[in-house]
Amino acid sequence: MTMIRRRIVIGLVLALALVASACGSDDGSDTTAAAPLATTTVAPATTAAPTTVATTFDLVAAVADYESTIPEGWMSIGDTTAFKDAMTAGNPVVIDVREVGEYEAGHVEGAINIPLRTLSENLDKIPTDQQVLIYCKSGWRAGLGTSSLRMLGYDNVLAYVPGWNGWTAADEPVSTDAVTAATFEVPTIEPELFDAVNSFLTTIPEGWLTAGDATAVQDAIAADAAVIDIRSEGEYADGYIAPAVNIVLRTITDNMDQIPTDTQAIAYCKSGWRASLSIPVFHVLGFDNVRGFSGSYLAWTDAGLPIETP
Repeated sequence: MTMIRRRIVIGLVLALALVASACGSDDGSDTTAAAPLATTTVAPATTAAPTTVATTFDLVAAVADYESTIPEGWMSIGDTTAFKDAMTAGNPVVIDVREVGEYEAGHVEGAINIPLRTLSENLDKIPTDQQVLIYCKSGWRAGLGTSSLRMLGYDNVLAYVPGWNGWTAADEPVSTDAVTAATFEVPTIEPELFDAVNSFLTTIPEGWLTAGDATAVQDAIAADAAVIDIRSEGEYADGYIAPAVNIVLRTITDNMDQIPTDTQAIAYCKSGWRASLSIPVFHVLGFDNVRGFSGSYLAWTDAGLPIETP
């Protein structure tokens, strides 16, 4: 029995020793030989991910897209009756782009005030899904604003060309009550296009980029100013202000090689409206030497100044 007990005890001791050697210490440290490293699976070689190339925005193409789609009627409302009809249809937003002082002295009832130079900084006040009507004093600033907004994609904008002068001449009612503008979602606009239009609007100088009256234009021509007739080819053929080159408004981007950059250039049309639309186009394209003859061909001929034919 003694021998049997001894063998049992020895067996138990050996068993306990084996258990102890298989376990770590109580404090978590490992007293055994290091375990084999886990097998690392190497992923098979794959084709390198394609390099993402940023698409270069084409500003000239964007301007060309705008000018080539200018509708018949040149985005204008030509008389007060039509303007009043437009104001009563479809709940339009009417924008007075004159200066704050002009607006406060009297404006079309219901019109909000966004001075021309701040249009691009207030796009949240201009909807894209309802009619927008713009006016100024005589039509010139409204043309600059309409063309600028249209380039930014606001194809719902029309201008009341007779402007404040036409409104008051028709003895229409005047308001001095300021109107609070509603807020709208601003559309996605290519940054380069926005920067170009914004730079144009915010830096318009005193005089609103006009070249003056017929006498001033005649003097500028005598001092070697270039002249650009943006009317149709037929209008140009009937008579033009020498030495004008004919670049139709809708084709400016196709004829940029004919636009001088080293001298003053004056753009004109028949009455001044198309000329006002052209100025933002020229300037956004980099031709900041171009001004407009607001009186245009009619003012020239009314002054009895000479014209030429091709």
